[in-house]
Amino acid sequence: MLLHIIRHGKTNQESPTGSDYDRMLLPKGNAQSDLLGDYVKPSGKCIVYCSSAKRTVQTFEIANKYWGLKHVNFQEDLYLCSRDHLLKLINNQPHHEELMIVGHNFGISDLVSYLTEDAVELRTGEYIALEFDLENWSEVSRGTAIVRDRYRPRVDL
Repeated sequence: MLLHIIRHGKTNQESPTGSDYDRMLLPKGNAQSDLLGDYVKPSGKCIVYCSSAKRTVQTFEIANKYWGLKHVNFQEDLYLCSRDHLLKLINNQPHHEELMIVGHNFGISDLVSYLTEDAVELRTGEYIALEFDLENWSEVSRGTAIVRDRYRPRVDL
């Protein structure tokens, strides 16, 4: 089983509305997302869970131009959520497909650290793929993942 995790690209510190939820990608974040799309190779059966915040949606939509993934769930409850919330989402998956989460720190970094038992802090625009030698997503827990791939697009803007 394979779990793709992406932290949204580099963003503006402010939004037009003043809400953190509405912060948009900077040109660097757009470029990171484009490079992620070219680098990451999810299967067509990958199920995506993406925070519905503006910056995560933008990150996914730019990268998805390369992938054409159709099974996408934009969820407000993934906005700045905790490791435990993400783990519950993973553990409740009924299928044996690939999963992708596009989200925010510190929840996603905490999740990766927990699953790999290694200190990991994902930076903006960073990707990590975790592999599990398990039968079901319900078995995913502390220390059950190995890092299969990790990539942060280098963008000089």
